[in-house]
Amino acid sequence: MAFFATFNQILILFLVMMIGYGAKKLNYMDNALNKGLSNLVMHVTLPAMIIKSMQFEFSKELFFTSIKVILLSLVVYAIVIGISFCFPRMMRIGGKKRDVFQFILIFSNVGYMGYPIVDAIYGEIGVFYTALYNIPFNFIMLTLGVYVLRRSSEGIKEKVDYKKVLLNPGILAVAVGFSFFLLSIKLPLPVYETLDILGSTTTPLAMLVIGSFLADMSLGDVFKEEKILWLAMARLVVLPGMVMGILYFVGVRGLMLGVPVVITAMPAAANTAVLATLYESDHYLASKGIFLTTALSLITIPLLTFII
Repeated sequence: MAFFATFNQILILFLVMMIGYGAKKLNYMDNALNKGLSNLVMHVTLPAMIIKSMQFEFSKELFFTSIKVILLSLVVYAIVIGISFCFPRMMRIGGKKRDVFQFILIFSNVGYMGYPIVDAIYGEIGVFYTALYNIPFNFIMLTLGVYVLRRSSEGIKEKVDYKKVLLNPGILAVAVGFSFFLLSIKLPLPVYETLDILGSTTTPLAMLVIGSFLADMSLGDVFKEEKILWLAMARLVVLPGMVMGILYFVGVRGLMLGVPVVITAMPAAANTAVLATLYESDHYLASKGIFLTTALSLITIPLLTFII
């Protein structure tokens, strides 16, 4: 029963995504609207969801579990980063193609798909842990991720903007929400309800944007890309499988196992193509990787939730 309930939730996300796909094909959505909705999700609705989801009464047990989640995140990222350096060598891939493949392996779509799917599977406590688990994400992406994408490009000397990393809306929302948790601050009902309403729009808006994005890609062109199917299988099956096996072997269970595995199983990060363009890497390949991993994740994620 739990499997079918989860499958139904993910099916709903898929159907909303397909509505976004159809809306773009019918010209009801365009790239300007996608950009605006993306900014709205990342700067308004997602932070609202995070803060609202952290409105739990303080307890020592939940606090120590939160610390474990952050440490667990660092361990998982260490595993994934290590694998990401090995995979291109095994596939005999070099240059900008290697850079894009490695970036896709390290960074999954935690914002647009990670939070909504964890929310569908585990509810608010899952979002609480996911927010903490994702703390290292932006820092690693804007440091190691930027290095990976620009190492084969000439003339790119831009330094990491650490202020931009720390002032990321997601990080700020976690800091505010977790501070409220530590101090047992309960938001006034009107504020809580406002955040609840805003946060509840995150999932449908994110799915509409992803569906609209997929409408711009040609499936035929994607499958012509050499070795991209191997990349998708590594991103969606091999990495979460290895993370699940390692964590299960060392005794991790329940949400502490589920959240890292589900986040690792997400498709390529939605901003992969944007950053690849910014740092003069192969943004066409990045777009193909996003498309294929997102499309295939509609199959792999429900199957994964059955195994966890």
